[in-house]
Amino acid sequence: MRSICKKIEIKPELLIVFFLSFLSGLFRDVLIFFTIIFIHEIGHIITSLLYNWKIKKVSFGICGGFITYEEKIDKPFNEEFLIAISGFLFQILFYLLAFFFYKNNILDIKLMYLIQKYDYSIFLFNILPIIPLDGSKIINVILNLFFTFKKSLKITFFISTLTIILVLFNMIFLSVKIECSYIMIFLFLIKKIIIFYKDISYLFNRFLFERYAYPNKYKKINVIKGYNLEKLKRQQVSEFIIGEKRYKEKEILSKVFD
Repeated sequence: MRSICKKIEIKPELLIVFFLSFLSGLFRDVLIFFTIIFIHEIGHIITSLLYNWKIKKVSFGICGGFITYEEKIDKPFNEEFLIAISGFLFQILFYLLAFFFYKNNILDIKLMYLIQKYDYSIFLFNILPIIPLDGSKIINVILNLFFTFKKSLKITFFISTLTIILVLFNMIFLSVKIECSYIMIFLFLIKKIIIFYKDISYLFNRFLFERYAYPNKYKKINVIKGYNLEKLKRQQVSEFIIGEKRYKEKEILSKVFD
């Protein structure tokens, strides 16, 4: 954990938010809010370390916390899924602990209300299937169980775009007051979705190269008719039937990268 501390980055704008909250009398609210975000990210970090995932950076900003990894794309589904949901699990544990303290008169009702309010809000926000939130990562893992790698990326992008449009229209329909913080979050999410869409080709090519450079012996076999690399699936080794001949995945990828 000591090495992880060296990789934590706190954005300057977050420090400004803390300073302004102190001046405005909202320091306790902001502190609780970002404490829950920190606990959420701790869940991801601990689970990542249990599976020996290499963490590159942990950054905290006004839009939350984000972890970047130095890992291959084709990691086991169970590991990726558990890392994605571990933030929610730690939030639940934190809430149960706070509720225990509240019932034993250690926390007052006002503090418990703030914890419940922000824990619930962060949970609901993060579970939305919008890139780069945890909900989109969970959806992407599930999609990869049924679809090819590239198609899963495209469907994840489509679901993210549709969800953010529905959320925006729902807020307008319910006449929700659009605050400055909401606009910043929406702009941040839209920017991430656009970047993700532009990176689909890069991610696919990186996926192909990793399969070529670091081949794994998967149990499932994905039979592909014709020369179509876009039909490659995660956690499955592919065999290509071209004409009357059958080719191993390594042979086809060697023609691309050699």
